[in-house]
Amino acid sequence: MNGGQFLGGAILAFFTFFGVVPIVLNTVSQFTVLKTFADEMVRIGVIEKETVEALMPKKQLAGIIISALILFVVLGVCFKAGGYAWACAGIAFIAGLLKYRQIIEFNSLTVIRFKGSFKGEYDEKKLNKYIETHF
Repeated sequence: MNGGQFLGGAILAFFTFFGVVPIVLNTVSQFTVLKTFADEMVRIGVIEKETVEALMPKKQLAGIIISALILFVVLGVCFKAGGYAWACAGIAFIAGLLKYRQIIEFNSLTVIRFKGSFKGEYDEKKLNKYIETHF
């Protein structure tokens, strides 16, 4: 392994760890945790069902497109480079899954992501009351 391959592998590993994994997990979360949380917010009257139905599919589609593009880039680099590229990306991907797994868990990060996704569309008082009682 020469210096150029080492540098390329390091860049690939950083990109996979800090870029690919969080984006992919965020997309998975859009269909699982965030959708469940949004449904709960509709049930208790924090946000209107129509708002969730209008915005959620757009966010999910954007997540799928971005995740697919970023995965194709990493896989393309691995196919082209071969050898150590697979190890660099694979190890970084597994480490990233372990590091960023809280994205797909129901926690305070879910609330932050909900606020960002539905900014200005929800009843802040009701949401704050829910947060105080559940977190």
